[in-house]
Amino acid sequence: MERNVEDDVGDRFGTKADATEILVVSAERSVMDVVDDWRASRGTLPATFGLITFGEFGRSAARETTADGPSRQSLPGRDVTVTAMSDPGNLRRLGTAATLYLDDWADSDRETVVYVDALDPFIEANGVESTFQFLHLLVQTVTQLGATLAVRADPSRIDERTINTLQPLFDAVTDPGPADGGTTPPALDTDTIHELLRNPRRRFVLRSLFQDESVGLATLAERLARRESSSEPPTDDDQRRAFTALASVHVPRLAEAGLVVFDRSDERVSLSDAARGAERLEGYLNGSFDDR
Repeated sequence: MERNVEDDVGDRFGTKADATEILVVSAERSVMDVVDDWRASRGTLPATFGLITFGEFGRSAARETTADGPSRQSLPGRDVTVTAMSDPGNLRRLGTAATLYLDDWADSDRETVVYVDALDPFIEANGVESTFQFLHLLVQTVTQLGATLAVRADPSRIDERTINTLQPLFDAVTDPGPADGGTTPPALDTDTIHELLRNPRRRFVLRSLFQDESVGLATLAERLARRESSSEPPTDDDQRRAFTALASVHVPRLAEAGLVVFDRSDERVSLSDAARGAERLEGYLNGSFDDR
């Protein structure tokens, strides 16, 4: 059992899609977000995929429950079974929903993983003591069935004392790196930073993100075109060239270094936790380079 895990749970546990049952519990992400993220990282869904969500999908369905507990429904066109719920403060109902999935899968010979993708919303809604009791019961259920429980606890959103309180419930604690899935730059040594930020467009991207944290790629391209173009306003060609340069070269390079998170589907760029936590980086951007 683990506390911090990557979004790609399959890689963490070495599971194969056709031999795996995955139950994701998500307080904030919608069904589409969870499924699309899984497909993007794994290429395919596991053999059996269950989702308990408190996200935007199926809020009306969350009120449709049976006498025995929350109802489940299959998502049309996808191999996904969904339980939509509305109140993360109702841990008893959440426990019932999780147990229903595990009971259904108890007789299979597949590996079963239960993944809570963010613990802090449940702590905020219930307090540490109630969340501890809930996890304790869930650990017992999972252990009895020979399954694995993975819980992601973001240290930037949960204080160290709370994490230390919950830690004894688990067999292992791992640190996969930034919560956004990015890769931390090797050491952010002077040579690495200078090489990476030698290009003024990359510095421009980071400066923009230190100000706004998350910006659409089209907006970044428009700002860059205004900065570089001799025309006022910049032409459509100027903006297309800026967009192409950012999308194909500079933003991917910054993402590879772990300084930004690049969501290609939404064409959006965000500052990573690694960049935000690099004390020297903003100083380099403000004074160590000449943009001429």
